Parts: sequence; C-alpha cells; structure tokens
Amino acid sequence: MKKRLFCVLIMTMLLCGCGEEETHQKQKHSSTAATTAAASAEETTTAAQEAAEAATTAADTAAETTTAAAENTNTETTTSADTSDETADAAYESAGSHVNLDTNDLFAGLFYDENNSNFSMALDNIGNGYKVNITRKVSDTEIDNWYITGQFDGRAVLHYNNCSKYIVTLDENGMTSSTETVYTNGTGYIAISERGADDTGYVWSDDVDNAGSGAFFKK
Repeated sequence: MKKRLFCVLIMTMLLCGCGEEETHQKQKHSSTAATTAAASAEETTTAAQEAAEAATTAADTAAETTTAAAENTNTETTTSADTSDETADAAYESAGSHVNLDTNDLFAGLFYDENNSNFSMALDNIGNGYKVNITRKVSDTEIDNWYITGQFDGRAVLHYNNCSKYIVTLDENGMTSSTETVYTNGTGYIAISERGADDTGYVWSDDVDNAGSGAFFKK
C-alpha cells in the first residue's frame, strides 16, 4: 500500500513538473513571438520613414531643378531683351535721332540717300509736327548733323527756319569727343518727291550751304 502511494506521489510530481515546463516553454515562445513581431513592426516603420525621406529628397531636388531652370530661362530672356534694346539704341544713335522705325506714319522713319549710304534722314513724329535729323558721315572721325523741326503742309512740304548744324568729332573708340556748332536758325524745306508710282522719297533744299543738292532719300 505504501509503495502504491509512493508511486502515485512520484507520478503526480512528475506530471506537475511537466506542466510547469510546458507552461514555461509556452511563455517563452509567446515572449519570443512578441519580440519578433515588435522588431518586424519597427523595421516596417523604419522602412516607411526611409521611403518618406527619399520622397521628400526627390521632391526637393525636383523643386531645385525647376527653380534653376526658371532662373536660367529668365536670365536668357533678360539677356536677349537687353541685347535687342542695345541693338535698337545703336540703330537710333546711328540715325542721329530716336525714330520709331516701325511706325505706320508714312512721313516718319529712316531714309537713306540713294547715292550715298552715309547720308541719311530720320523723321520722328512728335505729335504736332516732326523732328528731323539729317546725318552725313564725312570720315571715320567726323559726322555732320542737321537738326530741324516743323510741320508738313497740304502739299507734303515741311518749311523750316530753325535748322542747327553741328560737326561731331569721334575718338578712336567711336565715341563723341567734341561737338562744334556751325550755325543755327537755318532755313529751307523738305518735301516728298514722286519720280514714279513706286519711286517716292524726300528731297532737301538747304538755303545755307545747299547740303541736300542731288540727294534723294528713300526707305
């Protein structure tokens, strides 16, 4: 009988020990699984953060590229506009007057003597009349300039009594080094002349030194 009780006791102890070990193993397995799940969640979060940072970096790079392209375009546009303005100013200065070269006014514009390309007449509409600048290049360092203002009458003739003539001397860089006044209050006229249906231009009669003799100014 004692042996039986002893055996039962031993079996009970063994069963209890197995239960504790199984419970301990289950707890250990659950802890490991929880740790693995947490690590996996952390890796997922890190990957998401890295992806977000990469997207932000890409967006910043794209924005910088767009800004740089816009700045470059603006610079090129500004440079082109500046170059165009400089070219127009040079044309105006070579004519001796700021003439609206694109005007629809038939009287206004830049005209050249058909016999001498260094001899030009620029007319600019100033609202109540015209400003006229006649230029003749004498040499690389000397230019004659005549300045006139007046109105065309019904016969397309501009009579004047306010002509001023100047001799401009240029330096080796083509810049004005001196200006000499030859006379003021000169008289004469400028008139539209038609030598045929398609051959129209200006003639100039100068009472002081007859400078326009033989010239025929055409666009």
